[in-house]
Amino acid sequence: MDDFSKLQDLVHWLNVNGVDVSQWGTSIFKTPDNLWDEYVRGEVSFQTDPPLRIVRVAQIIINRNNQILLEVEQEFKNGRRRFRSQPPSEKIKPDEDLHDAAIRCLHEELGLDPGQISFVESSYEKRETILESPSYPGLLTRYTIHTVEARVTGLPAQEFWRQNKAVVEGDPVIRHLWNWVTRP
Repeated sequence: MDDFSKLQDLVHWLNVNGVDVSQWGTSIFKTPDNLWDEYVRGEVSFQTDPPLRIVRVAQIIINRNNQILLEVEQEFKNGRRRFRSQPPSEKIKPDEDLHDAAIRCLHEELGLDPGQISFVESSYEKRETILESPSYPGLLTRYTIHTVEARVTGLPAQEFWRQNKAVVEGDPVIRHLWNWVTRP
């Protein structure tokens, strides 16, 4: 289902399918406008029966001395903060493959250039899960997660903040806090 011509069509579809958007844009939640932007950029699509948001995700595992790099916090333009615990991840756009999305992710979120990144091809894994979106409460989302390990250079050895380079493209997150965590 990809036939929304305006934000109001999408919000109507959500309401008809029992998704209450009244809390979106409060606390740590994104707004209907943010979801519309994702849709327009081709980062998400929707399924009618059952109603689902469909997202393909590039997830990058960066190892260092038996530790992995995790995003522990995000700061939004409006000053809100959201605590996280996940590796660098990015929605895959329709014109991208896993590597393109992973390079874009590491550039936007960590400030890395392509020359600082190499992938461990044998580490690739794919998994699917359906969960309520942490960004859009009440909206079930099917995530297809493509995970690959990367070797990178130029990252600090301790906890660090990085500005989000995609903020001008409509992303509400302005910066990310990263930390090295002992691998389970």
